[in-house]
Amino acid sequence: MTLNVSILILLLSVVNVTITSHSLNATLKTFDPRLLNSTADRDIAMQNVPLIRLTRHLLSPERYDVRVRPILDHKKSLKVHISISLYQIIEVDEPSQNIKLNVWMIQKWKDEYLDWNPNEFGMINSTIIPFHHLWIPDTYLYNSVKMSRDETERYMNIQVTSNYWKGEKGSELSFLYPAIYTITCRLNIRFFPYDRQNCTLTISSWTNSKSALDYYADPQYKYACCAEPWVILQASLVIQRKPLYYLVNLIIPTSIITLVAITGFFTPASTDDDRTEKINLGITTLLAMSILMLMVSDQMPTTSEFVPLIAWFYLSIIIIISIGTFLTSVVLSVQGRRQYGRNPPQFIRYIFFVILPQILLLNVPPPLQTLWGELDDDPLNVRRRKKSHYLTRNVHNGSTKMQSPMSTLRVPPSAGSQSEKRQSFQMIDVTSPNSPNTARSRAPSLAPSTAKATMWEGTMSALAGTNTQLRRTSNVFNKEVDEMRRKRQCSLEWEFLATVLDRFLLIVFVGAVVIVTAGLILVGRMAQYSYDHPDDQFFNV
Repeated sequence: MTLNVSILILLLSVVNVTITSHSLNATLKTFDPRLLNSTADRDIAMQNVPLIRLTRHLLSPERYDVRVRPILDHKKSLKVHISISLYQIIEVDEPSQNIKLNVWMIQKWKDEYLDWNPNEFGMINSTIIPFHHLWIPDTYLYNSVKMSRDETERYMNIQVTSNYWKGEKGSELSFLYPAIYTITCRLNIRFFPYDRQNCTLTISSWTNSKSALDYYADPQYKYACCAEPWVILQASLVIQRKPLYYLVNLIIPTSIITLVAITGFFTPASTDDDRTEKINLGITTLLAMSILMLMVSDQMPTTSEFVPLIAWFYLSIIIIISIGTFLTSVVLSVQGRRQYGRNPPQFIRYIFFVILPQILLLNVPPPLQTLWGELDDDPLNVRRRKKSHYLTRNVHNGSTKMQSPMSTLRVPPSAGSQSEKRQSFQMIDVTSPNSPNTARSRAPSLAPSTAKATMWEGTMSALAGTNTQLRRTSNVFNKEVDEMRRKRQCSLEWEFLATVLDRFLLIVFVGAVVIVTAGLILVGRMAQYSYDHPDDQFFNV
């Protein structure tokens, strides 16, 4: 009977203590201890706050040390899970082959020393504790350019969640913090600006091997330095460049500038202008291409393993403009040969005056056609006459000899009477006063002469001398006109030859620029297809 009474009293005491405890908790939920006036009362009240009691309980020096790996059995490895969320690609530094990233790091592990019963601390299942009060793994990014953590990582608080309801000891810790990493990455810019880069973030512990820290990772590498294997986490970052910026700001302007330089071949031929501005345009374009080439080279790594695709493009454009400038000098030299007064060779005339104008849709200048007709020197007709062997190689001077009607004029000699003049009428040749006909005409006048006969003979002699002088003057004039025509023909032929060369080179160089630009875009698209379809690649990327 006494034993039963004692048990009953004990049960009543336990019930009373439980009721008192719940009453205190309810009071603390509604009462702020900081409102107490007494410092001692306030400290006592603060110690009874569940969250404060839990934090002091977990971080008590008697049960927790931040320097010790938080696992009860030191022979076991502590598993650490790491995940990375990419927030932003800040910069891709091609010359230094570095990539600057803004990421969110998440590390999770189990701390067996942080253990509590939520029932004893106001049903608190999770809390947040500053990182410097807890043990954290020495996770390090191996290929980071900057070695100081203060410059790369921004540590914050750690979330601690109890495993009490899982029936396990300890707590789960989640360590979330932002970081700005600058990692080294070997860039493959073979198809720049259509390239795709695959960079690796190598993450592991700096001091602990797998026996101490076991990261959640698939590949495992054993280092020759140590007997224990080391777990290295490798996160692959695949980035693909969008070429629109380079197309709009570099490639298309370069093609337009090159086409503007090529249009210098449209400059018409002229006897007053040697078109030296074409050489100036070519040199200016070369300088512009050199500046653009320097802009591109500043963005490329200083490596000799391969030449970027865009560098091949600029190199091709520079070669095209250089050859175009050189050929411009050749065209100017061709045009300048008109001063020597020699026509182009016959096969050159046939190719550039007959065949190429039909292909290039050019018409022979009308003045040149007129001269060919006057001088009978049309290249097509000359070619035909040579083939038929009917040409005599005598160059027709284009002048027609003029015969004076007075050269056959014959006058009757003097006679004594009008009837005798009619009967003895003869034609006297006044071509030369010393001609036999003149002498014979003078024979009948040896009879008694008159004043009229003497006047007639003097007039005829004067006319004969004037006719000779006119004929000589006509021959000299015809020769001078013929020479002027041939000089004009020579000048027009060399100028037209330069014009045909201009049009031919224009088509060739415009085609070359279009082929180079289209080839760049086509190769870039094929490279992108090879990246997207590894099983069906055009190139080994």
